Amino acid sequence: MEVSGRKEWDDKQSTSNQGRQLTVLCQPCECDGETIEAEAFCETCNELICSPCLKVHRKLAISKNHVIKSKNKMPISREKQKDPCSELCSVHHTEIIKFYCEDHNSVGCGDCMVLSHKTCSVKLVSDVSDNYDTCEELVQIKSKTDTFLRRISSYQGDIVNEIKTADEMREKIVKEIHIFRQEIDKYLNNAEADLLKQIDQLASKKVSELGQMEKEFESMETEMRGYQDKISNNSEQINQLFVVAKLAHEKIKACQISTEKLASKYEIEIFNFVKSQELEKLVTDKCLIGVINEKKRKLRTHSKKSLKYVETKLLKSLHIMSAVDRGNSFISGMALISCVELLLVDFNNDCLKLLNVEENKISCILKTDDRPWDITAINSRLFAVTITNGELLFINTSNGISKSHSIKVRHNCRGIDYRNGVLVVSFDRPAYVQLLDMKGNIMKEFDIRRHCLYPYYIASCYDDNKSFIVSDALGHLLVEFTVDGIVKNKVTSNDIKSPRQLVMTHDGAVIVCCQGISDRLNMVKPNTREVLPIVVEGVKCPFCLAISDDQTKMFIYDRSNNDIKLFDFN
Repeated sequence: MEVSGRKEWDDKQSTSNQGRQLTVLCQPCECDGETIEAEAFCETCNELICSPCLKVHRKLAISKNHVIKSKNKMPISREKQKDPCSELCSVHHTEIIKFYCEDHNSVGCGDCMVLSHKTCSVKLVSDVSDNYDTCEELVQIKSKTDTFLRRISSYQGDIVNEIKTADEMREKIVKEIHIFRQEIDKYLNNAEADLLKQIDQLASKKVSELGQMEKEFESMETEMRGYQDKISNNSEQINQLFVVAKLAHEKIKACQISTEKLASKYEIEIFNFVKSQELEKLVTDKCLIGVINEKKRKLRTHSKKSLKYVETKLLKSLHIMSAVDRGNSFISGMALISCVELLLVDFNNDCLKLLNVEENKISCILKTDDRPWDITAINSRLFAVTITNGELLFINTSNGISKSHSIKVRHNCRGIDYRNGVLVVSFDRPAYVQLLDMKGNIMKEFDIRRHCLYPYYIASCYDDNKSFIVSDALGHLLVEFTVDGIVKNKVTSNDIKSPRQLVMTHDGAVIVCCQGISDRLNMVKPNTREVLPIVVEGVKCPFCLAISDDQTKMFIYDRSNNDIKLFDFN
């Protein structure tokens, strides 16, 4: 009597027995070009291994606790899992993470689950990971990771600039100390020279006066010695002696009167040096020639300030021209490197400029092969620039401005934005949008000629990261597309005139420059897409802008004045 299902089971058993007779090779040895028969199977590593490899496997600390199956129980297939997890547990360092706790939304190894999740709902990672690569949670995690990395990069950029600032401050202060020391030395040298000159003059005058007196005494001495000699020589000639003696007597009386007059005029002068009490006190008290005044400031905050209601305050105007410009500058794009450095795209002069905000001067210039248009930040040190002849140029700002590499794209590329590993680029003549990966591979491409004429600028949306907005300069509107190229929204208003660059804020609002409106920008509110004005006094022709990460500062290029104005958000 035939039993139902018996034949099928026998066939499977026969197939299994045939499979057992196949020679199954050691996978680690096979990678080295050796053909050694496998004697065991490591479930943890998901590998077939031979006896020598098994001995090593059981000796190593990282693998000695792995689950091993003997030869008669090991699988005959040598195929590995399509996607084996090899991530080691951070607590139990030799164990691989294989389990997921639904209650705590956490993963761990078997030891973790036994010790910390005994009463939880635990499943194998392989049982719950199907289609995870397309789920919404992964998209959010990628977005949060990218945002956090950008924040870290921004902090790192700030630190690099602070180190640079510290070096510059040191050089500046050392120079000031040397200059002050030179001023002190010069003052002391001059003061010393004045005193030496004074004592030289006094001593010279005294020597001159005494010399004159000495001559008069020498004259009297000569006369008196003459009479003395005559008296001595005429001792035997009485008449001659009488006359000479009388004359000598008269001369003695005249010399006595002259000597008394000279003596009365002569004053004994004594010179001495009296130290400056102030300077002597400086030396005695060891007073410093100056002090280093230290002020502390924190790194800029990266908290997100809401821009739903905005008031602005003009801080200063920044100069954008350089000595090597061949003509007037035309800034078509800008991006913040740090709180003190702004990267400018000069369309007219075919170059990129590094603007030092604090010193208000262009510190570095990089020429481009053709006319650049827009710029976006990849991180704090890498930026991507659209070159209108069909090129994406990547710029490194670790030390000034330098070219990193480039990617060829369609001609007439205009706006560019970066989000979560994706570059969104707009083109005109014809109007197109492309989504590119970082190697320049086209992920998606849309023909938007039915909706836009000249999509000069583009911005990815923060809210869901699944849409982007372009500004149509001649169509006087903003168009929001999904990442599939479907029109999600069109923003038209009497206030949207010749829109140029637009920036997406962390709140989901859009701030757009409208070239035809003076003293204001426009903010398009999220969700409702209501258009509200932002007053920016003194800006007649706003063309492009940049907003700091913490949304407290805004830079606007005013094409009418050919300068950049820095505003503070209140």
